[in-house]
Amino acid sequence: MGITRKAGDASVTRKLSRGACLLARRYFRHNVGVQSAALAFYLLFMIFPFLIFISALLGLLDLNVTAILLALGEFLPRDVVDIIRAYLLHVGRSPSPQLMLFGLFFSIWFPMRATNALMVSVRTAYHLGPPKRAVVHRLKTLLYTVVLISSIALTLALMTIGDRLLGYAVGNFRLPLFVAELWVRMRFPAAAVVGYFALFFLYALAQDGRRPWRDLWPGTLAALAAWMGLSWLYAMYVDNFANYSLLYGSIGTVVVLMIWLYMSANVLILGAEFNGTLVALRKEAGT
Repeated sequence: MGITRKAGDASVTRKLSRGACLLARRYFRHNVGVQSAALAFYLLFMIFPFLIFISALLGLLDLNVTAILLALGEFLPRDVVDIIRAYLLHVGRSPSPQLMLFGLFFSIWFPMRATNALMVSVRTAYHLGPPKRAVVHRLKTLLYTVVLISSIALTLALMTIGDRLLGYAVGNFRLPLFVAELWVRMRFPAAAVVGYFALFFLYALAQDGRRPWRDLWPGTLAALAAWMGLSWLYAMYVDNFANYSLLYGSIGTVVVLMIWLYMSANVLILGAEFNGTLVALRKEAGT
């Protein structure tokens, strides 16, 4: 029995080593670093008009900006949160429907470019090649852009509108206080679930046809967990050890943002590469 257990442990070790080597090889063979740089570039141009749209929306609906900033401060560098705070507060002071529509237009155009770059990277990870039907691919890109904006709006609702609804429900409908306290603790995991399904949908939408769930969910979960962990570690490093302002001067905050976007792009693409690695290992094993 002991020999069987040792043989099983050795087999698991070999599989893990093989998987790690294959993932590292795919990282360089598929130029994930270059693809991540391109995706980070599009994300940078996406973030500012999107912040204008969100700021105008928050101002028109009179939503709680502080709750959003506190939630973002849990895992983002302080410099990045400061940029978001400046936009939210500045635009929120003088909201207008015209400004919101302006932000919405460019919040669709630039995310479509970022989505297209990410979907191409996902297809590369699954060895699918370029999209065969350009029109269908563009429609998928537009569809996911709408899903992305809706997911972010839902996440904001979970973090802001929840307080007001809970207070109203406790005061007028006699909602038990412990239920309200439980929701306050569970809304951020709920926001993470929204992010998981948004990324899962992207990986699925990039395929030419239907894929088994086992070819999609492991990389989605790994990418989400890695993104949250890396963002938290990077925030700790920037806030406590690094001094980009001393090295880069007035553009230090932009450098912090660019590094975080590049790290995020790497993680999103590596999630798909992780799925592709598992698919390759199953083919080798004949399962």
